[in-house]
Amino acid sequence: MPYLNTFSGNFTAKEARHLLKRTSFGVTESMVSEALNLGLTETLEKLFSSPSLIAPPLKYLTEDNLLDPDAKYGETWVNGKAIPVIEDKTLRNKVINRRGRSLYSWSYLQMQNAGMSISEKLTLFWHNHFVSVSFNPHLEYYYMNLLRTHSLGNFKELTKQITTDPNMLRYLSGSQNTDMAPNENYSRELLELFTIGKGDVVGIGDYTNYTEDDVLQMAKVLTGWRVRGLTHEEALESYFSNFKHSKDSKTLSPRFNNHVLSENGENEYKDLIDRIFQEDECSKFIVRQLYIWFINSDITAEIETNIIEPLAEITRDNNYEIVPALKKLFSSEHFFETVFCMIKSPVDLILSATKSLLLSAPVTSIKEEYDFAYIMYLACTDLGQSVFNHPDVAGWKAYYQKPLFYKTWVNNYLLPKRLDYCKILVTGGDLLIDKKKYSVPPLVPVLLLAENITNAENPIVLITSLANQLFNYEISQNQIDSLKDILIPGLPDFEWTVEYSEFIANPSDTALKNSIENKLRSLIGTMVQMSEFQIM
Repeated sequence: MPYLNTFSGNFTAKEARHLLKRTSFGVTESMVSEALNLGLTETLEKLFSSPSLIAPPLKYLTEDNLLDPDAKYGETWVNGKAIPVIEDKTLRNKVINRRGRSLYSWSYLQMQNAGMSISEKLTLFWHNHFVSVSFNPHLEYYYMNLLRTHSLGNFKELTKQITTDPNMLRYLSGSQNTDMAPNENYSRELLELFTIGKGDVVGIGDYTNYTEDDVLQMAKVLTGWRVRGLTHEEALESYFSNFKHSKDSKTLSPRFNNHVLSENGENEYKDLIDRIFQEDECSKFIVRQLYIWFINSDITAEIETNIIEPLAEITRDNNYEIVPALKKLFSSEHFFETVFCMIKSPVDLILSATKSLLLSAPVTSIKEEYDFAYIMYLACTDLGQSVFNHPDVAGWKAYYQKPLFYKTWVNNYLLPKRLDYCKILVTGGDLLIDKKKYSVPPLVPVLLLAENITNAENPIVLITSLANQLFNYEISQNQIDSLKDILIPGLPDFEWTVEYSEFIANPSDTALKNSIENKLRSLIGTMVQMSEFQIM
């Protein structure tokens, strides 16, 4: 097996879709065409090019009783106070909630509109890796902005930045970690979940990669960091209090060769992270996480030897820059042979439905645009993937819980919801989320989808072309026949050919248009409910 040898086959639409689906949220046919024109190497260059600066989220709700003192309609609130200066506590909390809704909607718009870029998918990866929950929109925005800014960057540097991020300091009790009362919450997760992993248990309080005493010593290193700006009018920031910092030297265990970390004030945490990253296991640990996120959850001994270890070496050789290893992986024979083994996450599923079917947020007003994105956020939350609100610090179970991994997304409760949500995006209907009904009109431009298919008057061509776009591989003749029966129940092919041709010749004929549109919605609504649409 060639493993990481450079892909030597033809880079066709099939390969382009596979690459784009794994690295982007949803794929349009224009993206596929662009990738084919660029070729594999140049497509990877574009995927990994630095993203443009993104304008911050906006205030988009205008209710008179929810006046935000820090922003007018259409302006950003992120430059205001993390806790708005509003005397009425109930009103203050409502304003904070509205800012959160703006942030969540805005986040989905970034993923929906990302185009040919891996940045947003990596941002969500880091969000699931460095889990941090707060329910304060300012903390959440600056935390996510940090992840987005470093999404294509250096793993070690991002670890340093996240260690003193205000959101993380509050979430894992770093802001309560003092010389008099060392708090181990962050130091434990820094080792177990963020950098090196436990490894196998060797003895009581002793693991392959660190010991419980390392957790305590590292907690002392991390003492003294605080957060301000959440209870008064100061700017939101983290800061170092030398008074609350443990001044003694800290000696690590034999797992770190008894390394001594000398007192270094506000830079001591950097010394600690530099020492952790001297261990080769850090590179293997992050490569495994990236492999599960982008490729497959099944890391066999063969994959460990021939994929994980070589990519980890590339990562170390590049001082923990992650892009070189990812480019090597995405240009490999192994990548293009590892297909249809990943169940789409809710975010992937919903955005693949919207983008593949040319469904975009309305742009007639900021409110309509953000409302559309907020429904997408609620749908994904209802399907088990709530951005900004992980179930626990380990992240979403689909990326770490053996043996189910991705199958976590499709249990008996969630699968019917997934199927319904996909169909409703095509045909319209009511999404019932947390006992609240959200009406979704039939927004997918099905006539445009058909128009973009050459020879769409042939029902076989229409169905197979749509299947290629949605599923990225050929479906069986029995499936084609079943789908044709949805399009033209019990009728011969020429009935569709005649009707569609008449519509093309008379597009202003309302009756013809409605008939064609209804048939296409039934067809595509069925296709997005097929199991083939659930995987990639």
